[in-house]
Amino acid sequence: TYWQMKKRAGTVGQNGLGPLIGKLAATQSSLRVHLMGHSFGARLVSFAIKGLPADALKPASTLKSVSLLQGAFSHFAFTDSLPMHPGQQGALAGALQRIDGPLVATYSVHDMAVGWLYPMASLASGDNASALQDQLYEWGAMGHDGAQAVHATDVPIATVGQKYAFGTGACNLNGNNIIVQGGPPSGAHGDIFHPEIAWAVLTAAGVTKVSS
Repeated sequence: TYWQMKKRAGTVGQNGLGPLIGKLAATQSSLRVHLMGHSFGARLVSFAIKGLPADALKPASTLKSVSLLQGAFSHFAFTDSLPMHPGQQGALAGALQRIDGPLVATYSVHDMAVGWLYPMASLASGDNASALQDQLYEWGAMGHDGAQAVHATDVPIATVGQKYAFGTGACNLNGNNIIVQGGPPSGAHGDIFHPEIAWAVLTAAGVTKVSS
């Protein structure tokens, strides 16, 4: 089930949602798209970036923000050079440049699904003789520590009304004090229903106001 869902999320994103956004953009040049996904859904919307046709990227990308909530896919997906394998790229290298705005990724140490289950399942397909902690980092997930090796900023999830300094590129949102509820085996993986998270997503989309 794990492998099927992981593969399906990438396929639907790249071959389904990405091209669909392109078709919509072709009919309305002023279209502004904001994507959000949780768990494997975060993988789906991320691969949709890769599937955007060229017409959706000119003169500026139709895609204005991407929010990844406890993403169940590699935290190295967006890197141009894997730390353990210099010269190799992540599956979504170059995708950040296709977003005309921020990519924000929540993470939490209390999310056992992406902190332990995801890397253990991922490294099961490899033959890696390094120490366990090194393996967990190499095969780690976005929802455990955010986007890695992409010069991402890292800030706590803010209270509602607090200003974020989102620009372009990746920003990791530390949810260690917000995303906390849940027991084994998945931990706090589904603990995403918080006003603070909604505020972050809306702010990334540029539709919030901070009162002076």
